[in-house]
Amino acid sequence: MNVVGLNLVRKAIMNKIIILNVVWVFVAVGAFYLGRNDEPNGSEAKISDGGGKNRSSQNRSSQVRSSSSEGGKKGGSQSAKTNGLSQGVTLAQYQRETDALVANKLFADLLLTLKAENAREVFEALLEKRKNGGENGEQMAFFLEAWGKLDGEAALAAVEELGGDGRRRGFASISAMKGWASSDPTAARAHLEGLEAGFEKGMLVQGVVSGMASVDPQLATEFVLEMDEARRAEGGDGGEDRWRGYATDRQMEAIARAQMQQGMPQATAWAESLPDGSIKSSAFDRVAENFAQSDPAAAAEWVKSHADQEYAERAVREVSEELSRKDPAAAVSWAEELPEATQASAMRQSIEQWTRQDAEAAGQYLTTMEESASRDAAVSSFARTLDREDPVVAAEWAASISDEGTRNETLQSVGRSWVQTDAEAAKAWLPNSGLSEEAQAEVIESAARGGGRRFGPGR
Repeated sequence: MNVVGLNLVRKAIMNKIIILNVVWVFVAVGAFYLGRNDEPNGSEAKISDGGGKNRSSQNRSSQVRSSSSEGGKKGGSQSAKTNGLSQGVTLAQYQRETDALVANKLFADLLLTLKAENAREVFEALLEKRKNGGENGEQMAFFLEAWGKLDGEAALAAVEELGGDGRRRGFASISAMKGWASSDPTAARAHLEGLEAGFEKGMLVQGVVSGMASVDPQLATEFVLEMDEARRAEGGDGGEDRWRGYATDRQMEAIARAQMQQGMPQATAWAESLPDGSIKSSAFDRVAENFAQSDPAAAAEWVKSHADQEYAERAVREVSEELSRKDPAAAVSWAEELPEATQASAMRQSIEQWTRQDAEAAGQYLTTMEESASRDAAVSSFARTLDREDPVVAAEWAASISDEGTRNETLQSVGRSWVQTDAEAAKAWLPNSGLSEEAQAEVIESAARGGGRRFGPGR
């Protein structure tokens, strides 16, 4: 095969983008300024503003800090008293601040000095800020978590005042419950158990798990396992339906994150200790994804040692994806060493990335593969990735797939893409494609509806 002019490198190889949480960046920067301003600095010039307050000529953070911490000065101490804060910045200062960086520092200070008796006032200020379009939900989430640590019941009750749709309030309630469970897991769990089954309780479970995980990952794990066992005893599916699977993934992600903070050996041992099933599968998936990003080679060895187990199937895909981003050929070699049960999914992922980077080399490799389920998966991935750039070659490869179901799915996928780019040529190919008349008609109808490309399993 000779594929000329393929320049697939321009496509984005990275399938997942790590989104930085800007608010936490601001909080970190704010903490830095706070620590720096608490240290004496004889070189800073202090300028009296005539009202008894000292302000630094070096930075605005020092101005804010001095005006709120100089307890003997007018203004700072009076304002703190008015807002129910015994020390630190005042609510009024935060509300007046227009510099985004300084405002986030002040907000972090407010949370660090928050008291149960002044939490309501801060909540109402954030509500007002939201009405004016100045609060996007992140600050409210951080605040509710802080309030939940002080008074979980009050924080949860306040969520009902947020308005908007139930989903938005549901996520806010997770923050409040997370704070509550991190400070008093017994009381938080008792509150949860007193609720009727439904959407609200389902959302709050995530808050309890996240809060427990932040202070005691093992306690959180036991809680999740207990819930799963109870569902099974009641005749439930134990977490296999779509919603339950999503919820389980989120719960295990929170625990896995806490375990990984203690080191990857701790995280892998935790995942291995879980009973077989959907919970263990989710834990392996979460740990493998992060492990592969930090140490792909070690992650590959760990996952390969479990690759013959059903619970490791998703973890195999995670590692294969990460390996193939850096070296698709090496990822294919790794996939070849896996048990047959999981080899196909790893091969599919690796070949896709290899085709994007060097379609000719990927095609040459395919010619060396013997007939098998792995070859079918690899050829299907190759054809689907290539179909926009060279549908003729893609169709030829798709027709060589042994398994009838996989072959027909791949041919239809290639056909749909081909109709989108060159309808006349695609329609001329269809009668000789090997597809049934019904399948040919579906390809054309899908293109007419704007259906475009459809991916089968693994895509």
